[in-house]
Amino acid sequence: MKLAFKIILIATVLAFILFYFTLEEPSDQAVQMPWHVTIHNENNSEVFGVMLNQMTLEEARQKFGQLEGIALFQNKDGRFNLEAYFGKVSIGPFAARLIVTLNAPQSALEALQDHSVKRVKTDDGSTRWTLTAQKQVEQGLRTIKTLTYIPSYGGMDAEYLKQRFGSPATQERIDETTELWSYPHLGVRIMLDNDGKEMFEYTSLADFPTLSGE
Repeated sequence: MKLAFKIILIATVLAFILFYFTLEEPSDQAVQMPWHVTIHNENNSEVFGVMLNQMTLEEARQKFGQLEGIALFQNKDGRFNLEAYFGKVSIGPFAARLIVTLNAPQSALEALQDHSVKRVKTDDGSTRWTLTAQKQVEQGLRTIKTLTYIPSYGGMDAEYLKQRFGSPATQERIDETTELWSYPHLGVRIMLDNDGKEMFEYTSLADFPTLSGE
């Protein structure tokens, strides 16, 4: 009886050891994470299931949910930009805000000034127009040029991000609490704010030099 008990005990221990050492560590590849960037070619990068310069705003709306609105911007240099805002969305383990800019010629964006319901000056000196509801709907067929991801969770520190993205090509000090990291080979810029939330900006490799001002 004692021998049988010992055999059962040994078999149980061996089974546990085998299970422990063959157990795979959980992988975040099963979920969409900020560092999961796929480069298809110079014009098309993919993150969170969004193919830049290919997915339309309407397709993104179907994927992430209702838009909060679309706004036209003109910076101090006179260049126009068209941005669309999503409410909080759940991507992987994080809730986040998404902002996308849309591909459009400058002439078309300039013409949108006449189809706005509100015009304001922003703190950085830019001008912002809120488009009419009809004009917002009409922008749905435009493709997404850049995507900005702002997670609600603010605990991703510098070391954590370096382990996943690698060391940045450049690190620029913006102010006492904020740094801008650039990854040209991924088309990614990360804004790290010790007093706030991280911000991730994604663009195609072809557009990255323009985005970064290089």
